[in-house]
Amino acid sequence: MRTRLNGPEILAAAVVTALGLGAVWVASSYPMGTIIRMGPGYVPTALGLILAGLGVAIAASSRSVERTRLDASLRPFVFILGGILLWALVVDRLGFVAATFVLVPCCASVEKGATLRSVLILAACLCAAGYLIFIAGLGIPLSPFGD
Repeated sequence: MRTRLNGPEILAAAVVTALGLGAVWVASSYPMGTIIRMGPGYVPTALGLILAGLGVAIAASSRSVERTRLDASLRPFVFILGGILLWALVVDRLGFVAATFVLVPCCASVEKGATLRSVLILAACLCAAGYLIFIAGLGIPLSPFGD
């Protein structure tokens, strides 16, 4: 059976590789430092190389017998972006927990198999993890329950 290259995947791989190499090029003007005392160019260079490597891996695995069809819909884009914007608008007034309980149903509404129970469990887990990581751990000044 003869396989052919999948054009859209090759294009995506080229974009990912170009972004990675672009990050390496921009970061090359910053001092690298050492592994113990990293300079400002160290992490962008490392991440750019990883991204470029992923692009090469995508290109290497892009052989496909049949073309994949993109099922593009505007609904997920609108609901997920709207949920993020809504979270940003209400987090100061309502607090981190309430804003997260607004965000999760907005984003989960685009998932076909989402149930109310799974959405509430996900929201509770994200609230707990977000509180522990961002508020308690990193000390980000977010009120958990509003002003």
